[in-house]
Amino acid sequence: IVNETADLVCAYKPNLAFYEALGLPGFRALESTIGHIRKVAPRCVIIGDCKRGDMDSSAKAYVKAMFDVWGFDAATINPWGGSDSIEPWLGAPDRGVFIWCRGSNPGSADLQDLAVGADGQGTEPLFLRLARRSNQWSAKGNVGLVVGATVPEQLAAVREVCPDLPLLIPGVGAQGGDLESAVVRGVDAAGRLAIINSSRGIIYASRGEDFASAARVAASNLRNNINGILQAAGLGWG
Repeated sequence: IVNETADLVCAYKPNLAFYEALGLPGFRALESTIGHIRKVAPRCVIIGDCKRGDMDSSAKAYVKAMFDVWGFDAATINPWGGSDSIEPWLGAPDRGVFIWCRGSNPGSADLQDLAVGADGQGTEPLFLRLARRSNQWSAKGNVGLVVGATVPEQLAAVREVCPDLPLLIPGVGAQGGDLESAVVRGVDAAGRLAIINSSRGIIYASRGEDFASAARVAASNLRNNINGILQAAGLGWG
């Protein structure tokens, strides 16, 4: 799949849960996958989808694991522990984090949409308060946010308060998120800074022997559709 899609995508996002579930063979597979991406797609960012979240020494150990041991360029993290659980991730300007801001799953609304005080200006959803705070955390330009394609209104609200942060946007494809809405609401004013994430839609484009070529077709179609949407919205580039 990597061989067939290396010239089409901007990033790969291995989900650590599925590798960890296999035990040691899974770790070996992850190691070889990262190495292979570096070899055949050196321009691509590799995002470790781990959603780690802890404080102090535990956070520092997670940072070392994701950036120094595995060698990821960026990682997804869980902000529930607040600023001192996030700051250890921000030390290196050439390594980034995508903070889980508003999930693509229905249950995200249980907590992430709760109304909280907005610094003396009424109330706003918790995810939006987190988005505003993320602007402050990104002093080195290495903070992005995870916002689901399945919640277009929330996606637009995050982009409005975070015009300069990259957004990782899952939920297109198997989860039913609308691609056009995700692109138009997720990109910045120049039509950039959005990573549209399709996982199962590409990986499982076919379960037959043609799985790799089918993945290429799915990735190519997605890329072409994204560019078409940008051009139609007057945001096309290159």
